[in-house]
Amino acid sequence: MLEVKHLTVRSKEGRPLVRDVSFTLTPGEPLGLTGASGSGKTTIIKAVMGILPYGCAIEAGEILLDGLSLEKLPARERRKYCGTVLGFIPQSPMTAFDPHMRIGAQMVQTFRLRLNLPKDKALTLAREQLLAVNLEDVERILNSFPSQLSGGMLQRLMIAAALMCQPSLLVADEATTAIDACNRIGLMRELKSF
Repeated sequence: MLEVKHLTVRSKEGRPLVRDVSFTLTPGEPLGLTGASGSGKTTIIKAVMGILPYGCAIEAGEILLDGLSLEKLPARERRKYCGTVLGFIPQSPMTAFDPHMRIGAQMVQTFRLRLNLPKDKALTLAREQLLAVNLEDVERILNSFPSQLSGGMLQRLMIAAALMCQPSLLVADEATTAIDACNRIGLMRELKSF
């Protein structure tokens, strides 16, 4: 269970970005944050994941994962929970991947690190995950650099990687924004079944 209690985040200039936000996210139950553009939804998610931009900081409140205070953990310790316990699908697919590494290498590295798999099994899993999110040109995609793929394809790759690690909770920041209508329905179905 993820609990956000009275979260307040300030920018490096001291301006409040989020004030006194509280909610609880329970495994198996969807929760949506709504609000106008610029209202702080992404800031809340970044605070939960421990990836606030440089200079921004949590001024008050708590972020508890199964009773453990995440915001008090050192970054190295907190990373242990990312991907396997607390999954994340970022809003911007173009900045989520290393532009200098092929997609296959990134997926294999992620699966090896998070799932403790040997390279061949991680590669097999990557292939399976591409098919699961309706990306059928598997070998071309695995051998491509992020700049060679569309935003919608990268978005589906992020979803595939996040779901494969089977986290207890999945935090998604506008997960289907870059995806066309035909694929959006299938992906929403996939996310709901998660």
